[in-house]
Amino acid sequence: MKKAIFGILLSLIFIVGTFAADPTWAQISKNVPDELNTPYIRTLWEAAIKEGKTIYSYGMPDVWANYGGIFGEFQRIFGIEHSDIDMGSSIVLARMTEENASKNDIADLKPSLASVLADKNLTSDYKSLNWGTIPDNQKGQAPNNSVWQAAYKGVLGFLVNTNLVKKVPKKWQDLADPQYKGLLEYLDPRATGTGVNTIEAVSYAVSQDPYNYQAGIDFMKKLHSMGVVLSVEPKTQVAKFQIGETGILINFDYNLMQWKSELGVPAEVVIPEDGTIASGGAVVMAKNAPHPNTAKLFMEFLFSKYGQSLFYEGYVSPILPGISVPDKVKSKLLAPSEYKNVKFIDYKKDQEVTPKLQEYYNKVIGGK
Repeated sequence: MKKAIFGILLSLIFIVGTFAADPTWAQISKNVPDELNTPYIRTLWEAAIKEGKTIYSYGMPDVWANYGGIFGEFQRIFGIEHSDIDMGSSIVLARMTEENASKNDIADLKPSLASVLADKNLTSDYKSLNWGTIPDNQKGQAPNNSVWQAAYKGVLGFLVNTNLVKKVPKKWQDLADPQYKGLLEYLDPRATGTGVNTIEAVSYAVSQDPYNYQAGIDFMKKLHSMGVVLSVEPKTQVAKFQIGETGILINFDYNLMQWKSELGVPAEVVIPEDGTIASGGAVVMAKNAPHPNTAKLFMEFLFSKYGQSLFYEGYVSPILPGISVPDKVKSKLLAPSEYKNVKFIDYKKDQEVTPKLQEYYNKVIGGK
């Protein structure tokens, strides 16, 4: 009897141990896309598992740029969980500087600020295998060898709640109308890269120069004085739009299209006819990442053809050329004819103008 009980206990211990053990490459490889099913990726994955099976990010929430879908697929394939602290680009820069890039593994921020991080030697010198295929104007390497790279791109526009707004504005200039009082929400340019891009887009529309920030901020000051602006947010908020407080929400087209699809609110996405800007979104690896091999594995995943294709599922344009648009998404994207007057941001000029833009905004609009 005792032998039987002992045998049962040994069996239970074996079973528990089997379920508790980490999976093997043979077990997960059936889920790994062919281009990532290589000895090198296996080595990274095995090292990543030993680091704790988690990845820490800044500024990469599920609601932005299909990160929910991307990290969900990363976890499904590699068994690594994602933990993010949502913050704007300026906050990412400040926090990684203060922490010596040692608390997060990866981060999303605007390319001009990503290049600042690289100049400070706060991004890794690691280049993904597909780094060479990233367009030259969408990546950079500092003299200290630290690198940055854009992973995707988008265009600034607005999402209009057609329950609240009966006459949909087609231009930035259209917003200067009393009928839109208390309906407009945008991101703070002092805390977010998207906020800076918003000012640049308005500046381009009103002066044909995206770096003439005074013109853009003076126009936004007019909207504040008219009472058009409901709120200026330090990070992405969609709840007020969903419950019917916000009527016009400014952001990148990929977010706008996804929110239109998911929020259950009758809405229209507008790319302003009087001009707007396009910009990339950079994803960098922290210099002193707590999970360096996990971060490298994610960068390989994100910049693979498969990883880049996942951006399209969130209406996002990937940065690598030649990535096919999935059929299920094509019909949901805006027609090319909607993008008539779009200027791609020059990251060096953006970097030079941003501190002055933020200072002028704070002086003219401040906490209003």
